Amino acid sequence: MSLRAAVDNGYELADAEGTLLTAQECETVVLPPSVPSWADVRMAEKQHPLTDSPFYRGDCFGCGGDRAPGQGLRQTFSLLPERSLVATTWTPDPELAPGSDELPAEHIWGALDCPGGWACRLFSDAPDETVTAYLATTVTKPVVLGEGHITFGWVISKAGRKHTVGSAIATRDGELCARSTALWLTLPRRTT
Repeated sequence: MSLRAAVDNGYELADAEGTLLTAQECETVVLPPSVPSWADVRMAEKQHPLTDSPFYRGDCFGCGGDRAPGQGLRQTFSLLPERSLVATTWTPDPELAPGSDELPAEHIWGALDCPGGWACRLFSDAPDETVTAYLATTVTKPVVLGEGHITFGWVISKAGRKHTVGSAIATRDGELCARSTALWLTLPRRTT
C-alpha cells in the first residue's frame, strides 16, 4: 500500500489494485467544544482508561498501545464522562517522520480518526461494526513531534445507522492544531 499526493491538495491511498481512498482538506469542519485541560485529561487517564474496553485493539495504528514506537500513533484514550468526551495526552513520536519536526498530514488524519470512533461507540451506542465513511479535516497549526498534545473526540449527532462525530488535536496549552468532522456508519448485519 502507498500514500501519494493526489490532485486538489489531497492524498490518495492505493495498492496494486487501485485507489482505496482519497483525502482532501476541508474548510467547513465544526469547531470543537472547549479543549479539555491537560490536568483533566491526565486525571481521566488514571480514572477512566479505555484499554479494558471490548472495543480496544492494541494493534490499531491510531490508538493501539501495543505498537512499537514509530510504528503507530499510540494514542490511548480515556473517558471524560462529565463532558461526554474521550481524550488522551499524546506526544507524537519523532520516529513517525524522521528528519522532520512536524507530524505528516496522513498521520494527522489518522490521529483524528480514532477519537471519533471511540466517541460514537461510547456516547452514541454504535456497535463494533461501525466504520469511518467520511472524514473532513482542517489543519490550522503544525502538530510538532516530541511535544505534548491533547487529542479528543465527541458526538455531534446520531440518525439511525449514521453517527456524526468531531475530533481535534490541540497543544498541551489548549491551542487547536487540527479538527475533523466524520461520519461513522454502522454496517447492516449480514444474514446467512
